[in-house]
Amino acid sequence: MTIEFIPSRLNATPVVFRGMTGKELVVCTLAGLVAFIPVGLIGWAVVGMGAMVPTCMFAGAGLSLWFGGTFMRRLRRGRPSSWVYRKIQWQLQKAGLPVPGGNELIQTSIRWRIRRDPVRRPVSTSTGRFSRSKGDNS
Repeated sequence: MTIEFIPSRLNATPVVFRGMTGKELVVCTLAGLVAFIPVGLIGWAVVGMGAMVPTCMFAGAGLSLWFGGTFMRRLRRGRPSSWVYRKIQWQLQKAGLPVPGGNELIQTSIRWRIRRDPVRRPVSTSTGRFSRSKGDNS
């Protein structure tokens, strides 16, 4: 028995929340947690309660999930699923930072030419090596 049609969606990573996959969800949550640590520290200094740090961190994670999902959907629209990761790797390598996974991306851009243009050579009137002489009928 041969399966004639297998949708490519079967092997794709499933969308978990707000258009993000599981990996993107974790990255977005961690980014929100880390980004709101300074806000929590400022809240701790102002209010005097140490519980402001984790409270602000989790509020930041929620906000980053809410707005990050919309951002990721717009960013990936019409592009392959690995495009975002390659774009991040490219930006890191362009900045001179180490690329996760140790992959080296090609950074040079060269215009290649296949030379299939028609070659226009001037017609030679002199008798060359391969031209026939008037008396040669072979």
